[in-house]
Amino acid sequence: ATGGAPTLSPARASALRAEWGARILARVDRRHRYPRGTRASGRALVELVLARDGRLLSARLVRSAGDPRLDDAALAAVRRAGRFPPAPEGLGAPRYSFTLPLRFEWKG
Repeated sequence: ATGGAPTLSPARASALRAEWGARILARVDRRHRYPRGTRASGRALVELVLARDGRLLSARLVRSAGDPRLDDAALAAVRRAGRFPPAPEGLGAPRYSFTLPLRFEWKG
């Protein structure tokens, strides 16, 4: 016997990761605000690297929304989100990366 935790199938691991990613995106979306001083619209892509316990290890802009104020607002939403939910049971890597789309629409 090898002992240790049972391994997940790739499909189950992918499903758990997708569920966790949806919870992370929902948390960031709740802190997502349109910035003052611009009337631009766009979609930023932000990459987050999280520890299994939900700590934010890094965040970076992968694709600009086309306006520096929108890009800054996307990263600010991530910072405002605070601690993220921990990885679901069964995901054992020390860190995970997620790429989140954040849309900004001017509704003037």
